[in-house]
Amino acid sequence: MEDGTDACAHLAKAAAALAVLSLLAVALSGFAPSHASAVLPPISSVVPSADSAGVFPWSSPLFAAFRYDGGQVLGTYVQFAYDPSSGTVRSVLGLAGNAPVLYVGSIQISGFAPARGASARGPTFQAEGYLATITAHDDPTVLLEVRTDVARTAAIELPAGAKNISVQTAPGSWPASSISYTVGEEQARFLLGVGSFSVNGIRVVAKMADSDLLTFKSVPPSAENRGEWLAVLDAIGAGRIVAELDLVATADGRWVQNVVQYRLGVSGWALHVEPGRASVQVDSLLPGGATVLLAFDRATMPFNAPTELQVRANAGEANRTESPLSLFFSSEPRSRGPSYSVLSFPDTVVALYLPSLAAVSIEVVSSRANGPPAGLQADSEIAMIAALAIVSAAAARMLRRKNE
Repeated sequence: MEDGTDACAHLAKAAAALAVLSLLAVALSGFAPSHASAVLPPISSVVPSADSAGVFPWSSPLFAAFRYDGGQVLGTYVQFAYDPSSGTVRSVLGLAGNAPVLYVGSIQISGFAPARGASARGPTFQAEGYLATITAHDDPTVLLEVRTDVARTAAIELPAGAKNISVQTAPGSWPASSISYTVGEEQARFLLGVGSFSVNGIRVVAKMADSDLLTFKSVPPSAENRGEWLAVLDAIGAGRIVAELDLVATADGRWVQNVVQYRLGVSGWALHVEPGRASVQVDSLLPGGATVLLAFDRATMPFNAPTELQVRANAGEANRTESPLSLFFSSEPRSRGPSYSVLSFPDTVVALYLPSLAAVSIEVVSSRANGPPAGLQADSEIAMIAALAIVSAAAARMLRRKNE
């Protein structure tokens, strides 16, 4: 009987040890057994409906949502009036700072002839005219675009308080002409891809060519890191930044986006976005390389001390550089392939230089740096408690048998 008792005690010890080891392995790994799917559900690009409120439902400093009501285009960051009979835009306000900033008095496009009703859809407002389109983006830079398929003029009136008005031309380059000015302490700029500007006081005429793009963009009012914001604006004005994709993953496994092409002939779109991972496609037949901006809120693409970014272009690792200025303005050939820099903005903004824009598949991944886990998850704590319970039960049984 004593030998049998000892054998049972040894079996109990072995069983307890095996159970403890299996559960501790689960607990210390930071994951517990689960019947839930290991991947997110399929996701697709989605934006709020045209009737969505002006406050963006997925709160983001990157962009928000417009509401179009009786000729008033109302957003979180941008507000202006639109005349549906003529296509005229008036009183463009930037709302990102402590007080509204009047950036543009009016924009009137010759021969616009509105072709269909204007509409607001998520972060964009769009109005189509005869071979021309007006697009506004509800983001802190007060982004406006006018695209034309035939030559025409756009009469622009700057606000009365516009100062330091300066015209730059670069015939044959993109953009071919630009106008920069200040409103108080704020910086603003018009860019014209192919045509030219003429200026008389605060009145500007943009002479747009066939297949042309007129863009307005500013440094966000009262922005921190103004130097870096201005560097981005300068890089767009120099034709070095050609596209921007602002991406926010939503709680239901989908995403919302604000996509801009700063040059005709360049396309960019998101393929897949989830917390910690995004896939993007860029394509163009234009020769040479350029930089694209990929912007995420911190919940979508964390980037801080415990995490690091990996950026790949066509499955190859992109080299990281600490200075975005080298990506924007360096004249040296970049023979080492794609390279990127993370800008010092409140969100995760990646400037990615691509030696070629033709059929580029981009992947951005945010992952924890190598090291021990910061703490145990709830499932891990449950596994640990279960392991301790088994140990206690086995010990109690062995004590009872010893006393017997």
